[in-house]
Amino acid sequence: MSDSDEIFLALDEPLIAAAQRVADVLGLEYLGVMPRTGELQYKVRARTFDGWIGVFVGPNNYGPEPDEVQAMDGYPITVDVQSRNRKANQADETRLAFEELVAALPETPALLSHNMELLVAAYLPDAGTHRFEPGITLDDPDLETWRPWVRPTS
Repeated sequence: MSDSDEIFLALDEPLIAAAQRVADVLGLEYLGVMPRTGELQYKVRARTFDGWIGVFVGPNNYGPEPDEVQAMDGYPITVDVQSRNRKANQADETRLAFEELVAALPETPALLSHNMELLVAAYLPDAGTHRFEPGITLDDPDLETWRPWVRPTS
């Protein structure tokens, strides 16, 4: 499985409007729509190396299994940051994008994850940013650890 790094945002607006907000904050250059997934594709200059990173903004289609709870359930927008040529920098690039989005959208809850498995950090407007210990998952075995830092689902 390849490494992936995602930001989940609690933007309760249509995908196009949410993607535009993300693009404005991060200074993204629009490339088009991914036909297979419907994600909006962008690129931006990397901050940790001389090169480009890809950014894909789309709906959160990572639904839980029946009778399962996941930290990202209450976050309708996914921002997938990819550095295909510099994988070692991808997590740092995603963390920097997360921090920039949190600073620019202080009313918006956000999550930072790695490999759709680990919860790296969470932001809530009234609580600030919390960084999790390594190994905390997005899934319900770690529910009691992340629940105070995650937007509740309805």
